[in-house]
Amino acid sequence: MNFLSLLELGFTYIYSAGFIIFALGIFLLYQRNQNRYLLYFTVFAILSFLANAVDILYYYFDFEILYTFYAVFIIFEAYYLLKAVHRYFQLELNSVYLKILKLLVLVVVFSSFTFNRFIIFAPALIYLAAAFFKSADVFFNQAFNNYFNFLGFNSLALGLTVLFLPYLRFNSYFEKYGIFFKGLFSLLFMLGIFAIYYEDLHYRLKIREEQYQKLFNQSPAGMLLLNKDGKIITVNDAICQYTGYSREELEGEMMFKNLVPIEYKIRAQENIRDILNGEDKEYIMKTYNKNGSLRYFLMKETKFVQADFSTAILSMRIDYTDYKTKEEEIKYLSYHDNLTDLYNRTFLEEEMTRLNSSRKLPVSIIMIDVNGLKLFNDTFGHQKGDQLLIKTARILKESTRSSDLVGRWAGDEFVIILPDTSEADMKKIVQRIKEKCNKTNKEEIMISLAVGSAVKNKESEDLFEIFNQADKKMYQEKISQSKEAKKKLISNILSSLEAKSYEDSLHLQRMKKIAAGFADYLELENTEKSKLIELAELHDIGKISIPEQILTKKDKLNSKEWEKIKEHSEVGYKIAAASKEFASLAKAILYHHERWDGNGYPEGLAKEEIPYLSRIILIIDAYDAMLNKNYYSRKMNKKEVMTELERKAGSQFDPTLTARFIEFITAKN
Repeated sequence: MNFLSLLELGFTYIYSAGFIIFALGIFLLYQRNQNRYLLYFTVFAILSFLANAVDILYYYFDFEILYTFYAVFIIFEAYYLLKAVHRYFQLELNSVYLKILKLLVLVVVFSSFTFNRFIIFAPALIYLAAAFFKSADVFFNQAFNNYFNFLGFNSLALGLTVLFLPYLRFNSYFEKYGIFFKGLFSLLFMLGIFAIYYEDLHYRLKIREEQYQKLFNQSPAGMLLLNKDGKIITVNDAICQYTGYSREELEGEMMFKNLVPIEYKIRAQENIRDILNGEDKEYIMKTYNKNGSLRYFLMKETKFVQADFSTAILSMRIDYTDYKTKEEEIKYLSYHDNLTDLYNRTFLEEEMTRLNSSRKLPVSIIMIDVNGLKLFNDTFGHQKGDQLLIKTARILKESTRSSDLVGRWAGDEFVIILPDTSEADMKKIVQRIKEKCNKTNKEEIMISLAVGSAVKNKESEDLFEIFNQADKKMYQEKISQSKEAKKKLISNILSSLEAKSYEDSLHLQRMKKIAAGFADYLELENTEKSKLIELAELHDIGKISIPEQILTKKDKLNSKEWEKIKEHSEVGYKIAAASKEFASLAKAILYHHERWDGNGYPEGLAKEEIPYLSRIILIIDAYDAMLNKNYYSRKMNKKEVMTELERKAGSQFDPTLTARFIEFITAKN
């Protein structure tokens, strides 16, 4: 082996070792920061090392197959270089590079059978050169300092070296020193990557420091930094506003001079010692501002490490002076429900305890439960559900006297405590409540309540037992009213849907008529026929959750609006499942937009997986929608509709049912 060969081999070893060190270093940085571009650079370095390792193996063993591995490695090396550079600058990598990679791998693998080095190497080297050129372009275009320009020139030099490598091999000078230059450019490229990583890290630290400084200065809480002796390093504007002192009067002075009263000095010194030992402090401190006014502060103090790694104490304070003046407000909030502004359970329990020992009798209790709140929430959303509770609270307040205690006991339960109230007077109040609820039957938010009541007439009776009696009566009434209440709510939903869209009411009438006729034509049993007719009426009940502007839009719906439309089958399922009377229709409603070919929604069921009635109602719904102009499609004539049904039989519709339906319509005509 001559000297030049040994020299080239030595540089190749050094070159490979450099890639190992680079890969290890970058990977360790990735483990620490989890930045994806570092992972891509790691893969790039590993692939570069593998390519060089294969080159060394070929030198020793002269296996032709090693050329194939070498070419594959540099193809993937090129791709991960591009991914790393684009990821660093948060740019999207064109998918064409991945397609080229796949093609080149196939070309290299098939070319390996020819053992033609040119055919194996040329595509791979051109792809790697293109990757370096593209990286250079990105570095130049995104450069905001000399590091990136340096990497751009380096990438350009590497690209040219790789591109002209087959020709440079014939140059005696390159034969002597080429591997050295290639290795030098590569190692400089690696160093450049470390440089931009630390530049990126420095930039992030700078941003974080600026954010901290901005947070410190603009915080509404008073903030100051102290050194370990208690000297004030810096303060924010809020601390100046709280204390009345300027920055100049505070910064550089001991905190004991202006901010800590003499009686707190020993405690403050102990706090400093504890905080420096790692203990956080939170306490309320009494102090005086510059003009002598007494103030209270909620103090929070913690250990803080500054940019120069020196230890400091971050002291934060919030003005607590107004606490006394807001005590009544806090007391009010602690005894009232946030949503309805009625008394809460805590207050009611305290009052029941007080009234239980009172001699002022009788005391009446009314227990109230809102019927169908869960169904209402599922249908209209929780905001509307909150409105229902607020409306219920208003009815209860309007139906009672100022001396009565009206409160929200739990989610959908309310309690009215009536001191010094007989059973007769209590019944009048219950009647007023029910009359007001009945007036809401035709409103969008209909109120239906289950009510139970009981009276304490003797001192020996326990008011909490009276409460339990009222609760049991309320529960019994709820069970007896539940079916009717849910039926009323569903009827109310259909009325609201009709008010939203007159077209829908006509659509439902036509569908019910067609469903009845088609059921007879299919010779369905009476129960199935009844279900199909009910399904024709209720299949789109979930549309109540769709905003009116979407439901009545005459223009073509966009993708977001279509996604909202698609939600109606699941909402309809929840509404039907909540009612015992319509629970048997719930799955038919849920799946009435599933397609025969499995491309429907919401679950992509196919063929006989779709409930039988859902398949029927899909055909009837589509037939009427195409025959009569609606918001989502143009109006067709009957011949066009029949053609469309036949065309979509086997894809959208059950082919057998579609054929029967066409026969039915034809026979009907």
